[in-house]
Amino acid sequence: MSIRYTIGESGQNLVVEARVLDHFQRWRQIQPCMAEAGGQLFGVVDGAEVTIKLATGPRQSDRRGRFFFVADRFAEKIEIGRLHKAGLHYFGDWHTHPQSLPEPSGTDLTSMTDLFVRSKHELNAFLMVIVGTAPFPTGLHVSLHAADGWSRLQTC
Repeated sequence: MSIRYTIGESGQNLVVEARVLDHFQRWRQIQPCMAEAGGQLFGVVDGAEVTIKLATGPRQSDRRGRFFFVADRFAEKIEIGRLHKAGLHYFGDWHTHPQSLPEPSGTDLTSMTDLFVRSKHELNAFLMVIVGTAPFPTGLHVSLHAADGWSRLQTC
């Protein structure tokens, strides 16, 4: 099963494939001792459809705790280059929260804006997915982030 989201008024849809959802499911913080996890999101654009085909991470070099996740940005940069050569484009990041219905923290919002501004890319926005403990799609926060703000995506 995949999940579809409307990308604002662009006429495009975001599709999160089943194998990506399975990856998210594996890392949900459903036990009190589980640390936050995260990684990057990669996919393809085919006309009006943006499809997330791969979620990476977490990796051993990331820093993780119950209420924080700090990605190894050097390893991620290498990952972006390798996957781009394989035909997948970097679209954004994902991480978990130990909340049923996840909401971005101030740190999440600042980090995504900073990442968007400091990165070399041709995207209109970066995607952020926060994985909560509730069943999907309710347990997912999906949003687009650019230099001038962010917006939450809604399922189709």
